[in-house]
Order: sequence, then C-alpha cells, then structure tokens
Amino acid sequence: MYIERTFIVDSPLQRTWDFLNEPEKVGACLPGCHTVEVVGPGKYKASVGLKVGPIKAGFDIEVETSNQNPPFYSAYTLHGDDKGGGSKVSSECTLALRDIDGVRTEIAYTSTVHIVGKLGKFAGGVMEKFADSINDKFVAAITEQVKVVDDADAAEPEAEAGTLGKIKSFFKKKKPTEAAECASA
Repeated sequence: MYIERTFIVDSPLQRTWDFLNEPEKVGACLPGCHTVEVVGPGKYKASVGLKVGPIKAGFDIEVETSNQNPPFYSAYTLHGDDKGGGSKVSSECTLALRDIDGVRTEIAYTSTVHIVGKLGKFAGGVMEKFADSINDKFVAAITEQVKVVDDADAAEPEAEAGTLGKIKSFFKKKKPTEAAECASA
C-alpha cells in the first residue's frame, strides 16, 4: 500500500523539523501509539495497537532513520511484529519539509507499507480506508501540536513585553508632568 500526503503547518521550518524529530511528541500524535522509546541515535521502539474490522493487533515497532538532510528531508524504515503473532508490518518512509513564508511549513510524506498475516488479508479498500482514517487523525494532531508548541514559544516573549508594555502604557496615559512625578517618586 502506498500513502502520500502533503499538508501545511503554522510553524516555521526549523521549529517544525525539531518537533518532528522528537519521537515522544510524534508518537503522541499517532492514533494507537502507546509508548515510544529512544534506543539510540535515529533508532526508536514503539508499541502500537490497531483494530481493523474484527481484528485487533498490538505491534512492537522498530524505527530507524536511514537518511537525513536537516531540516528538509528524512527517510526511515520501520518493521514490527504483532504481539499475538498474527501479522507483520514493514514500511519505507520519507518526510520532506519546505519553508513557505518564514512562518509556515509544508510537510510532504510518503510511505510504502507491506502487511502480511491476518491484517494483510484486508487487502484493497478496507486497509486503504483504515490507513486514510489513521493518516487524517495523525495529520490533524501534528498540525495542532506543532501550532501549540509554536504558540507556547511565542507566549514567553509576550509575557516579558506585556510587563514592559504595561509600564510604557502607564507613562503614556499620564501627562508629561505626572509621568515625571511618578518616575521621581
């Protein structure tokens, strides 16, 4: 199965790249992902649970970065076995980022997925609809979480500017003689 998506996030290129390279944050955006563990540079383990039709599967997934050109491109592979022994999954994925206007980033990703076993029997339409649903939720979560991180970073300088802004505003509202009296007091 081949998956290809392109979407835009309201976050600058570097901040988006940094977010996408924090496995715990990305894992939190993936429906069914229970845990993510960094096992080495560019190597991760995850526990993911899925339900497709009547079949439930829990996968232990290993992810390895195979190529990177920060902050523009990353390629990685993943493979995993169903904890119940009924299915196996493997995938080759790419992630490409492009600055749009200094404050927004386009994310394009591709994934070639191979599934064998019980889940592999759901060929064609069922698995494609399931994958589309998971991808829609994943894209929505990434878009929201990158924005939340960006908003939180932007709020810090505003807090500092807010106090300074209140002081400036206070003096602007006073007549020049009142401002001088307040400053000398």
